[in-house]
Amino acid sequence: MLQENTEAFNGRSKDKIPITGFSCWALGYLDKNHQLIGCLLHPAQNGGADLRYRTDYGEKCEREFCPEAKTFAGLRLEVKKFWLHLAEGLDSFSYSSRGLNPLFEMMNWGVHLLSLVASNENYKVFNKESFFRSYPFFSTNTPARANAYLMKWLVEREGTHILRSHTFKSKFEMFSMRLSKTLCQATKKDNSPQSLNDHTHLLDLDSDFLNLLRLSARIKKTTRQNALALKDAVDEALEEFWQSVVSI
Repeated sequence: MLQENTEAFNGRSKDKIPITGFSCWALGYLDKNHQLIGCLLHPAQNGGADLRYRTDYGEKCEREFCPEAKTFAGLRLEVKKFWLHLAEGLDSFSYSSRGLNPLFEMMNWGVHLLSLVASNENYKVFNKESFFRSYPFFSTNTPARANAYLMKWLVEREGTHILRSHTFKSKFEMFSMRLSKTLCQATKKDNSPQSLNDHTHLLDLDSDFLNLLRLSARIKKTTRQNALALKDAVDEALEEFWQSVVSI
């Protein structure tokens, strides 16, 4: 399919060709050796001309970024280069796979933590194996987006050295699970009228904290007042946990 798309592609045409079936006709090989796969209509492939309108897919191809791509775009160039070493050697399909490319989950820890780790390492070159040996915390199964607020809070006070500790990793995993259950129980006891609740992700609070409520505690709707009360409880729990790991 990819080779057929590449051979049939006419970069000079301006005709719109609707996408049919389960794949895009503009997905093909970007290099002569057939190693790099991507969008044949992308401006990077066409001297800056954006031809993605030709799929007749509205503005979707132009506007869509996954959350991980948005985080990556927010990193400084030297930080991007630091983290990209973890994906070296991956082919196009592996690079696009959430299961095979560690950068997908890594990006969910957020710009602040990613920048801090890279800076503290003076942008040293790590490959995937050497990085996870040095920073065993990042091999955790604890979801990054749901826990980025907790990690940002802790690292701001203790530094990134805790991420090198296997002991911290296991303690944090248990803390995260306990906190999630506590927040869920607190929500069940909330007797405020549901009609007053807003969608959690629309509240004007720290987006990482809102991800904690949505993704860890499964709180889809709440009031700003309730969210602030939960934040106080979370920060108090973090303070207590921090005291237990400060000597690690």
